[in-house]
Amino acid sequence: MSTNWITTPEAVTIISKHSHHAVSSHHVQKLVNRGKIGTRSFGGTELLKRSDVEATHVAIGTGNDHRQKPLKHERGQ
Repeated sequence: MSTNWITTPEAVTIISKHSHHAVSSHHVQKLVNRGKIGTRSFGGTELLKRSDVEATHVAIGTGNDHRQKPLKHERGQ
């Protein structure tokens, strides 16, 4: 198999390293659906284009962190 094509778990690892926070395989699939990452099928396995994956950076706030920051309340004096 050519090194120009990688699996989704490999893409998750690469994008997570470039983005400084974790992303999921679901997030990678969203990028594929939006046409940001090229794909091909090989033996029933979906492969992702390595150069597209390496060029992908995920913005802060779009990773796996689902926690909300608490609202700050100011008291009148």
